[in-house]
Amino acid sequence: MAVLEVTARVWRDALKMAAGEEPAALILEGTWWRAAAEKSRLALLDNVSETAFPDIYIGEWQGVRIAYCCAYGAARAVEPAHIFAQMGTPLLIQLGTCGAFIPDARPGSVMLPESCAARDGVSQYYGCGPDVELDPVWIDRAERLLAKENLQTLRGRHLTWPSLFAQSDDMSRQWAEEGLLTVDMETSVVAAIAQKFGVSAVSLLSVWDELASGKTFLDPLAPEQAAELTRANTKIFEVALQLATEVALRRAA
Repeated sequence: MAVLEVTARVWRDALKMAAGEEPAALILEGTWWRAAAEKSRLALLDNVSETAFPDIYIGEWQGVRIAYCCAYGAARAVEPAHIFAQMGTPLLIQLGTCGAFIPDARPGSVMLPESCAARDGVSQYYGCGPDVELDPVWIDRAERLLAKENLQTLRGRHLTWPSLFAQSDDMSRQWAEEGLLTVDMETSVVAAIAQKFGVSAVSLLSVWDELASGKTFLDPLAPEQAAELTRANTKIFEVALQLATEVALRRAA
C-alpha cells in the first residue's frame, strides 16, 4: 500500500502512540543549521526522546506534549506534517526564516502568512489549489504575543518555493508585482496537509533576506540587524510553545 493510502493506525503503531497521546502541536523548523536548532530548542523541553523516525522528537513544555522536527524544504516537511496531522495533532506550527519582497520588511521582522501561493512541488498532491489558507485564529493569537515582545509583524500573501537557490532578481520582482510579500520553502505544504486532515496550521517566519534590495543570506547583516534576527528566532519558538499550551487547554476543555 502506498504511503499516501495508509491509515492513522499505521503511524500510531510505528510510533507506539495510542489514540489521545498525540502531541498538542508539531513544531517544524526549516533551517540549514539543524544541529544548533535542535540543541537550543530541545533544551527548553522536558522528557525529550527521539521517535522511531529519526530527527523527530517528542518532549514536554509545562506538561504539554510537543513534537519538534527540523525539516528543511517542502519535500522533508511533508513527512512529519503528514504523520502528526493524520494522527490528529490539532496544530502544525511552521518556524523558519524568509526573504521579503517589500522594502519596509527589516531583518528581525516576523511574517505571519495569511495565505500562501503553493508552488513548492508537493502541495498539489494533498488537494491544494494555487493558494492555501492558514488559520486566522492562530495568526491573530501569534500576532498579539509577538507584539508583546515588541516585534514588527507582517501579514498577507506569502510564497512557498522549492529552492532557496533557484530564485532570480527578475523572479523576485515578478512575485512582488503579484502582491506576494515573502518567500520560504515549507509553509504551503504544511498548510495543505493541515487542510487535508482537518487540523490547523500557522507559520511564524523571521525576515532575513532583503530581496527587495537584492540582499540574500550571503550579505552580512549590520550588528544590530543580526541581533534583531537572533531575537526574532528566539521569540518565535517561545510563541510556538505558548500556542501549543493554548491548544492543549482548548482540547482539555
